[in-house]
Amino acid sequence: MKKLALLSSSLLLLYSCGSIKPAAPELPLSQLNETPLPESKIDIPLSINLEDILNDNSSKIPSQLTGEGKVGPAKYTWQANRQPFGLTFLGDTMHITDEAQFNISGFIKNPFNGQWTNIASCNADLHIGISTHFGFSNNFTLFKNTHLTQFDLNACNLNIAGLNITPGIKPQARETFGKLLDTLGRRIDNYNIKPLIQPVWASLNKPVKIGDIGYITINPSAVRVGQLVTSGNTLSMVAGITAKPVFSLSDPGKSTSTTLPDLTGGNGGNGFNLHLDIHLDYQQLNQMLNATIANKEIPVGAKGHLLIKSADIYGAGNDHLLIKVNFSGHQNGIPYHGLLYFTCLPVYQPETGNLYVSNIDFDANTITRLKEGPTVWLLDAGIKKYLHDQLHFNISGQINNLKSKLNQTFNQPIGPRIALAGNIDSLTADGILPLKDYILLRVSASGNLSAKYN
Repeated sequence: MKKLALLSSSLLLLYSCGSIKPAAPELPLSQLNETPLPESKIDIPLSINLEDILNDNSSKIPSQLTGEGKVGPAKYTWQANRQPFGLTFLGDTMHITDEAQFNISGFIKNPFNGQWTNIASCNADLHIGISTHFGFSNNFTLFKNTHLTQFDLNACNLNIAGLNITPGIKPQARETFGKLLDTLGRRIDNYNIKPLIQPVWASLNKPVKIGDIGYITINPSAVRVGQLVTSGNTLSMVAGITAKPVFSLSDPGKSTSTTLPDLTGGNGGNGFNLHLDIHLDYQQLNQMLNATIANKEIPVGAKGHLLIKSADIYGAGNDHLLIKVNFSGHQNGIPYHGLLYFTCLPVYQPETGNLYVSNIDFDANTITRLKEGPTVWLLDAGIKKYLHDQLHFNISGQINNLKSKLNQTFNQPIGPRIALAGNIDSLTADGILPLKDYILLRVSASGNLSAKYN
């Protein structure tokens, strides 16, 4: 009985001597390095039917005009019937033409009864030309520099009582038509495209949901207008939005500012840049890891071995990833078991989609504990190399899923008349930080994006 107790005590002593339970690593918190995000430039193609604008303004101008005047003892009246405006383009200039037919009548007053008698009449033609150059002011006014380029009245030589009334008709008709054309010019000069851009601006300030991943808010900050192109009666342009998109995991709630700023200069483009935070769950990674290394036996010397029962990777808000290994084994007839802690740096390779580790080493607490007893040989047992070789995860599926959902988001309506159109070309790793509940992988997405206004 005493021998059995002595044997049990000896085994317990041997077992306890081979028990390794160092304190868990304590590492200072780190910050994720963030690459400055370049501005995104989003193009919004817009088109305006200039004929509609012209017809709308033309309808506000009378189609029939009249006038009268006196020449000595005689008087004259005229009536002009105006035709609809015509529209042609030349480069960045819009030419408006108008034709009018004049009927001119001359009258002599009867000295006996005071009645005016029509003694002559004739017809004449009026040719009017107006030009306006396209341009934009900072308050979104579309046209400028509208001016009269032609006013030809082919007045007939109507003589009354030996007097030619033609010289009097021309300036009077010019003054009358001039006032109307000035009104048309002001209407055209004051045409504003802000109602076209305002709803686009408001929509881009609203969060856009990306599947079950999170939300993107475009955050436009400036508006510019590029080159104007005419085709038929249509004026086409590109309104460029400068933005700083933001990704968030939760709904940011209310829209950002919807106030449309003044137009600015600058180059166009449709480059789109965005920081994205990807959360890599430890549970899923550890399932993948243990499927490979759990119960894996590593030879140690000629007669020993180390058995990895399980392993867990986790983080503590430091840039190092932590590994906890639960192991057992024996060396020179002595059993041992316990925990080992390692530190390493996580590395993401976007070209292959691989997440792996570098600079793997025993944690300082584990090194101290191993050096205290007969298990110092574990420092050279080859487990570091084994873990380094096994800690490889291909997360391209998760990345591609994110990329796919982004591309779906960038090709959908975001308002009653507005739809996004674009795609993500590449994802670049900016930084990686192992937090308590997940590995935070920050990537920069780049591609192109435009907004179509229907």
